Amino acid sequence: MLVKLIYKVYLIDGDSGILLLETTLKEFPKTQIEKEVFPDFFNEINQIIDSIHSAMAKGHNIDDIIRIVESESSTIIISYHRPSRILICSISDADDNIEQIKKAIIKIGNKFWKKHKAEIDHFRKTDDKSKFKTFSADIEVITMGGSIAEEYPQLIIIKNVLQSIRSMGIINDLEYLVALKCNGNNSPLEISRKFDKTKMEIYEVLNKLAELEIIKR
Repeated sequence: MLVKLIYKVYLIDGDSGILLLETTLKEFPKTQIEKEVFPDFFNEINQIIDSIHSAMAKGHNIDDIIRIVESESSTIIISYHRPSRILICSISDADDNIEQIKKAIIKIGNKFWKKHKAEIDHFRKTDDKSKFKTFSADIEVITMGGSIAEEYPQLIIIKNVLQSIRSMGIINDLEYLVALKCNGNNSPLEISRKFDKTKMEIYEVLNKLAELEIIKR
């Protein structure tokens, strides 16, 4: 079983686009991933900042923004924390649980704003971002060292009971087969590839299986 982690978390000033903090939780396994990921990453950042500036110039209200970019090798999540006007961004393994990362990013944004509100105002007047360095420790705690989004679902009933559940029509054939692959070693992405399904389709199946207490996520 390969360890799947959040690689990096970035805090970027939404007003200026200046990087406030970069926290590395795990190095990219291959240099080519970095080359593939960063063009999309910076493109999304620039688009979001342009959208924010355009909305502000027109006097429009700006809501919290979450942008997700998925590829074969990674997942990029970018969230705009409106009170602080900070972008919280993560680059993680493609296998990681997106919902868990989104929750972690929201916590990071709220804690950063609560802890460094005065320093953010100071930065915007002086460009001094030295006070933000210690926040990397908070990011590591919130993300559990980057492992918070790992997901390897586990079947928690015996096969005979699972077969009976399928016979009663409670689950269909795909849901039955997916449950069998939940051995604690396969991620949702790996399971999706085995059945030529999208990761979101498999997530829907896993949600149902978890609600029925057939698997543990």
